[in-house]
Amino acid sequence: MRPVSTRSTGVVLLWLLLAGFLVLGALPNQTASIRLGGLSVLWWYGGLLAPALGTLVAIRWLADSPPRDE
Repeated sequence: MRPVSTRSTGVVLLWLLLAGFLVLGALPNQTASIRLGGLSVLWWYGGLLAPALGTLVAIRWLADSPPRDE
């Protein structure tokens, strides 16, 4: 069985960021509609926080060259 690579970790983290948007949107009582600075929490997550974290994840975990088999 092969060990989990850092590339796999990065892919899982990106999927979790996408799932976070769906979970935030599905919260009861329109919790994601709470406004901060004139914009909803869902907008802050989907428009600023998740893309910024996604960029960091891509740079940190996905930018490494894959291991070479010799």
